[in-house]
Amino acid sequence: MERIGRYRIVDEIGRGGMAVVYRGYDPHIHRMLAIKTPHAEHLADPDQRKRFLAEARAAGTLAHPGIVTIFDVGEQDGVPFIAMELLDGIALDAYLRTHPPKSIRTLLRIAIQIAEALDFAHRHGVVHRDIKPENILCRGETPAVKVADFGIAQFGTGRLGDEAIAGSPHYVAPERLRGEPAEPRSDLYSLGVLLFWMLSGNTPFAAASVPELLSQVLREPAPAPAPASRFPDPPRALLELIAALLQKQPRDRPGTAADLIDELQRIDDRLAERERNWAGQRIVPIRIRWPVVMAGLVAATIAVGLVLASRTQERAIGELAFDYGFTLAQQLALQSAEDLLLDDRIAIQTLAEAMAENREIDEIIIHDRRGRVIARSGAQQADPADPTHPDDRLPGPDATLVHQRGDIRAYRASDADGRDLLRFDTPVVYSGRVVGRLKLGLSTAPLATANRTLILAMLGVAGATLAAVMVGVYVLTRRLMAPVETLRRALWRIAQGRLDSRIQARRRDEFEHVFTAFNAMADSVQARLSEPSGEPAAGERSGNADGGPDPTLSPREPDRPPAGFPGDA
Repeated sequence: MERIGRYRIVDEIGRGGMAVVYRGYDPHIHRMLAIKTPHAEHLADPDQRKRFLAEARAAGTLAHPGIVTIFDVGEQDGVPFIAMELLDGIALDAYLRTHPPKSIRTLLRIAIQIAEALDFAHRHGVVHRDIKPENILCRGETPAVKVADFGIAQFGTGRLGDEAIAGSPHYVAPERLRGEPAEPRSDLYSLGVLLFWMLSGNTPFAAASVPELLSQVLREPAPAPAPASRFPDPPRALLELIAALLQKQPRDRPGTAADLIDELQRIDDRLAERERNWAGQRIVPIRIRWPVVMAGLVAATIAVGLVLASRTQERAIGELAFDYGFTLAQQLALQSAEDLLLDDRIAIQTLAEAMAENREIDEIIIHDRRGRVIARSGAQQADPADPTHPDDRLPGPDATLVHQRGDIRAYRASDADGRDLLRFDTPVVYSGRVVGRLKLGLSTAPLATANRTLILAMLGVAGATLAAVMVGVYVLTRRLMAPVETLRRALWRIAQGRLDSRIQARRRDEFEHVFTAFNAMADSVQARLSEPSGEPAAGERSGNADGGPDPTLSPREPDRPPAGFPGDA
């Protein structure tokens, strides 16, 4: 098919049980649109063609933002067609798979938009007759919802066709299966099934065959939606509303779509208020707060320990360095005393150069009793005619006296390159006579390296300790919060009126006593609420008149894992 009416067919968009939808182009106004035509098997009956066109024209009168707009209705060569708005949205079932809802309020907003579209249609005398996920188009993150397929909806009153049952048996209202005329509350039943499905991931009834399914819809009461993993605690008011929508008799359902909108909006307002209250009282989860607090305490303790250990280490290494310097200066003074007395400058210079090969010795200066430098380590040799007093170089003008042991003094100073040094000044004594002085400079680089290595090692141990503490506390708090969450969910179920809820978990710790106390409380509450007025309280008796268990108490049901939700992996 290349053309139908004035519209050029571009391609086929989709094919359903009753009709085919094409992408078309309107050359008059240069617009792309969707064109729907019935399947060939539905075209043989002229009455069916006329009804299709009549219903399409009726739907074309519905101008509402929540209803797909119909632009044109016509017939060509015995083939009726509907030209309608072409949308970029996707069907509700696909939308929930690709955009998993984060809260029940998202589902409520979708249901409210559908109900608003139905309310508008019902007030204009149009019953949709086929509400199901495939006929709900969603766009955007919010999302914006449009109801489609009003083109095959029933205008006024009519009977259920077999093709509708084959198309969507899960969503068909019981009165239509009984052959009764479709009415606005038939759409409300279908919307109730849709709400049930969005909340739990399943439709109310499931069977191996269509006849068995239709029998369940006609005769069996609708079950309550099984909690989905995404929404384990749905509002009780919403569950009651769904139960009302799924009543077998239309008179037992909400009267109009407007009434349904009011109920849905009331539930949404309560959830919004609860969210605002929670937003004003945001808490930091224990599984995050405890590890952070414990890590902070451990980090502070480790930091104090590191500072104290570093200072103690620095002080201990400093004492060792001073001992080494004092001893070395004293030994050099003894070795050079006789040569100074004999004025053997070559021997003294040889001694200075030999000792300077030690990498820890920065410089050695030896002078005689008249203050002349007669030996110096390094490239600059001593000049016998040089009258410069060694104090001009060692300990130096920036030197600070830090220690003294007998006649030996220790200074802290810096050399020409800015390196820290320890400089020792000692007299050279021979037979009780001072025959000269010795200046010894030691580098502090090895001391700094040793101290830095120790600090790095301690930091590594501290980091590993801190990580172990954080991981350990996080794991422990997660294990602690598991029974707390079990108790919270059980309390929430009781608050929703599900008094038969019990905690079946068995533990070998204090939570076992807590769970036992909760179950006893639930037994007491359920017994008290089930007793007629004037009967003794549950705490005053342990059973019925025969001494057996109270028959009003429901058996405990184990906590079952929640059912899945559309789009859950």
